[in-house]
Amino acid sequence: MSRCFSVYAAALVALVALVALAGCGSSKPGSGQLPAAASAPATASPSVTASPSVTAATSPPTPASPSARAAGPIDVQDVSFVSAGQGWVLGSGELVTTTDGGASWTRLPGPPAGAAHIRFASPQVGYAWSAAGPLWITTDGAASWHPGGLTQVLSLETAAGWVWSIAGTQPYPNIWRAPVGSTAWTNLGLTPDRSATLTVHGDVAYVVGQAGAGPIPPSLDVFAGTEPVRHESLPCAQGQTYVPFVPLGTSTDGLVYLVCDVMNNQPSPPAQTQLAYESVNEGGSWSAGHPPPPQPPQGVTAIVGERFAWNSGPDLYMLTGHGWQVSLIDRGHGFSLVGFETNTQGVALGTNGYLWITRNGGTSWSRVTVPRA
Repeated sequence: MSRCFSVYAAALVALVALVALAGCGSSKPGSGQLPAAASAPATASPSVTASPSVTAATSPPTPASPSARAAGPIDVQDVSFVSAGQGWVLGSGELVTTTDGGASWTRLPGPPAGAAHIRFASPQVGYAWSAAGPLWITTDGAASWHPGGLTQVLSLETAAGWVWSIAGTQPYPNIWRAPVGSTAWTNLGLTPDRSATLTVHGDVAYVVGQAGAGPIPPSLDVFAGTEPVRHESLPCAQGQTYVPFVPLGTSTDGLVYLVCDVMNNQPSPPAQTQLAYESVNEGGSWSAGHPPPPQPPQGVTAIVGERFAWNSGPDLYMLTGHGWQVSLIDRGHGFSLVGFETNTQGVALGTNGYLWITRNGGTSWSRVTVPRA
């Protein structure tokens, strides 16, 4: 899944509860309804370390008790897709899967107790975690789980045979990388600033360090496969400006989309605005041109020809050739995750546990009620 919500590390982690994937990872806005089938009743130079400096729990997880499961649909906490058809939903102490894009769901064995997030790399290999507990990994399609080799995981994304994570003691967690299915993590060093977001596309991971005390200007670290980290400058961190937050997302074709929430400290009173940029060479250079979102976003993502942005409010915005428009509304709430598997299919997860799917690139969305299988 191409994600632009990436999950937030450190101080930002409390804002969101999935990503992913290059990521950040997400969904698109729409105004109509999908076909009936979609509405079931329903991601310094590296120093290599064979094992992480943090230790995972060694006892097996205890699945949630069946007696604790109430009636009614699943209150979705996280969602992960590896293709247009195959996906997983975590919530209400249950883990369920679909092979037909959400038309029907099958219950899997209970997830590790306390798990709040999931990411799957393939139908067999997946990860489950909470910020306060250990990372768990399955290599048999969620039939069983065992320690994944990290603790205090703040975000995790996977693509192209790699899994990336921000994990460790706050306020200075580390960036980690491992081959999918392995628990031998490589420590790539500290995040750029005290809080950071993780976005993944293919074998490239983007870590945006957000503004810290001082303030510390935002920064971007780019990890391409096993190559040394590239420290790239952000186009908005210039002059007398304060940039408290810089959401970054990737498109399904690898384009990097960046929105800077900028405050110019020279005017009185200071002027707040947003600036939008794009990069076609993995953050090596940036170009402006498209108008920024109408509201300061918490997350952004993209597909070919369209851009998406969301914040703490109820609206998911979509940018097309006709400008920004509201694509989806989660009334009274907001969105914690928006991501696309293809240029046409994506998901959006509301902070109220509602799951939405689009099959036409965000033109319309349908709420998917995930039943207790």
